[in-house]
Amino acid sequence: MIDIKKEHYIDTIIYSIDHIIRGVKLQLKQKLDTLDIGITSEQFVVLDTISCFDDLYQQKLSEIIMKDKSNTNRILKVLEEKGLVKKEFGNVNNRLVYFLRITAKGKKLVESVIPKMKQFITEIFTHINDDEIELLHSLSHKFQSDLTDFSNEVEF
Repeated sequence: MIDIKKEHYIDTIIYSIDHIIRGVKLQLKQKLDTLDIGITSEQFVVLDTISCFDDLYQQKLSEIIMKDKSNTNRILKVLEEKGLVKKEFGNVNNRLVYFLRITAKGKKLVESVIPKMKQFITEIFTHINDDEIELLHSLSHKFQSDLTDFSNEVEF
């Protein structure tokens, strides 16, 4: 069991993680905005996420990017209008859904931006080595697992 010795929220690991995430998101947003790629950083995250999955539908996308359905729908509409994403009918658990597909234009955009994003991340984390990154990944998976376990135990 974890012994939480900190008295104040701002002294906890939760605060530290939140602070890091907000800072990294802000830095990446600013860097992405300098590329002038024609979409916002939020839209790029959605496009990149869609490029990672074959059978992704809106509800699952919303869960992955941690946004509500209406916000996700708004972003998808813009990406569709720009010809970066298309929807195709499909079936999940006997329910009709739209699978989200990245277009060739969208894939080309993602492929052109990813190397630059990797470089930005490398610039942000100059004092963290590869072993520490792997440890951070491992710890984040443990945090996610514990949160999932906790969510499944708690009844609301």
